[in-house]
Amino acid sequence: MSGPSEGARRRLFAAGVLAALAAAAVFRAAWVEPQRDLLAMRRAELAQRRAEVVEARRAAGRLPGLEAEVGRLGRRREALERALPAPREASALLRRLQEVAARSGLTTETFALSAVEPRERFDAWPVRLELTGGFGGLARFLDEVRRLPRLVTVDRMSIRALAPGAGAATIAVTCTATAWVLRGPDRGAGAANGGEGRVR
Repeated sequence: MSGPSEGARRRLFAAGVLAALAAAAVFRAAWVEPQRDLLAMRRAELAQRRAEVVEARRAAGRLPGLEAEVGRLGRRREALERALPAPREASALLRRLQEVAARSGLTTETFALSAVEPRERFDAWPVRLELTGGFGGLARFLDEVRRLPRLVTVDRMSIRALAPGAGAATIAVTCTATAWVLRGPDRGAGAANGGEGRVR
């Protein structure tokens, strides 16, 4: 009995090769490609985690500086709160300006409390002053206001010369002195209400 012919062997060989290629293709599609995709995904995740670690290290490096800045801002806030009067102190502080003016050799002609001007975290309590005296007295007044333990600013100042024969006073000064007041639960206590008084 003779074996398969040469042509049959070739066909069998070709069929075996095709079957092997088909099996390889199925293996590649069923296992290799998914594993390759999974590996690519893992590499992307690893790269992302490494970037997060780098950013975390950078943030950790900035942390001491941020803590120092928070401490500095906290100290600044405490200093500002010490400089800003509470509402219950504001009226007394503004009226103390009359004493400061008198000690400086100025005469308070008008002391007019204006309406409170609300701000975000504090209020402005302005008072319009009309003072008479000399330039030396004005300089002493501004210096004493600067030295007050609470924050008071002076602006909107105008100065005019007085006519001869007006007594010892040589100038008349109009200005606005403003006390910067911390907003608090007792804000309404003694609040400036726009009342005006003339002091002779």
